Amino acid sequence: MTRTRRAGPALLLALALALALAPAVASANPTALGGSMASMVRQHRVAESEGLAFSRTEARVDRLVADGALEPVPGNADYIVLESVGHKVARPEVRLLVERLAAQYRAATGDPLVVTSLVRPLDEQPANAHRLSVHPAGIAMDLRVPANAESRRWLERTLLALERAGVLDVTREQRPPHYHVAVFPAAYRAYVAKLDAAKPAPAPARAEPEVHAPVTVAAVAPATVVAPATPEARFPASTGLGGALAAVLAAVLAGAMVVIVRWRGTRTSPVAGGGASPLGSLGGA
Repeated sequence: MTRTRRAGPALLLALALALALAPAVASANPTALGGSMASMVRQHRVAESEGLAFSRTEARVDRLVADGALEPVPGNADYIVLESVGHKVARPEVRLLVERLAAQYRAATGDPLVVTSLVRPLDEQPANAHRLSVHPAGIAMDLRVPANAESRRWLERTLLALERAGVLDVTREQRPPHYHVAVFPAAYRAYVAKLDAAKPAPAPARAEPEVHAPVTVAAVAPATVVAPATPEARFPASTGLGGALAAVLAAVLAGAMVVIVRWRGTRTSPVAGGGASPLGSLGGA
């Protein structure tokens, strides 16, 4: 027979203490999505310490927009602002966060982020709004809870990581279901500046080779080279070697004829009674 041991007073006391301390432990946990009074106080103190105005009316919201303290949050390809949002404006840091977060969310999940609320003046707060809500200060936004489990896990992990970095507070509300995100302006600006400073500098643009117009060089006629006269060039090209020999032979024969005539003239003496013909010895008709 098995006997059941009854819990002793010490065990019962430990269980009672654990149950009593559970809410305090959960609220002290900086990664809890359940929210706490401490987080609401922290959000409100940040807004006050940075001198942010809590709008009471729509007219006050419009004045802050005109002064540049609040900026339009219109939506883009990465995030949607529901038509039911009465004032699509917020502090510049909220717009910066939603644009950066939405781009990463869409890249990770393929879906746009959905914004369900932004700045709300005090006279437009819902009945269940907390008295320390920072929606009137313009540093809060509400995000739709994704239906897809993987998308939901990605978004919650990312928001909790930013909460651990000390740049925002995030709470998952139940009525209606949404993520309440309060941005700490100065801390988030410093956080983004640090991220940007850590990025490697862009590589310098590659220098393009210089292109020069082609230089036109005038054509230069080749220099005329006069070659020394060859033996063949001393005579007309039409005569050739045979013509040169014939000219030499003709000159020799002409010279011989002159010599013969002079020689015969010296051998002829005068004839008495008449002159002899120089050609008389050669006969005639």
